[in-house]
Amino acid sequence: MKRSIMLVVVLVAAASFAVFAPSAAADQPVIVHKTSSVASVLTGACPFSITVDSTMTETDRFFSDQNGVLIRASANVDEQDSFSANGKSLAGDPYTVNLQAFFDSSGNITEEYGNGVIERVQLPDGTVFQSAGRVDFGAHGFPSFVVVSDWGSARNLDGFCAALSP
Repeated sequence: MKRSIMLVVVLVAAASFAVFAPSAAADQPVIVHKTSSVASVLTGACPFSITVDSTMTETDRFFSDQNGVLIRASANVDEQDSFSANGKSLAGDPYTVNLQAFFDSSGNITEEYGNGVIERVQLPDGTVFQSAGRVDFGAHGFPSFVVVSDWGSARNLDGFCAALSP
């Protein structure tokens, strides 16, 4: 969820929302559809850094209070990632994740998290690395790319790291 990078995309869209739609009704979210590609670095999952290339198609919804102040943003994201390290690469399976961000009256994020599949990768040995659950992006700092959920399950992280190891 891993998704702090996606939250940057959400935040950019939130800034656009604040500029272009300040008079939005409190009961109707502003909806934005977009496709983006992002490169990032995954650290902490394996004993080495991994380059991650992500492609996302998402639907963002921005919710405001009765005064038009942004209070929440959500995103439904279809994503596919590819991983490379030490001259090796892996292609992740496409998956869907849901993101939520909550804002205070000054527009600062007070909480941000993602739920769903966090990552799924077919490994060269025929096994699968998969992580699903919830990621608290506030706990991971920014920017961060996360492949293991904070609450939920992950299986075969060792196999994922072995497939990319020197």
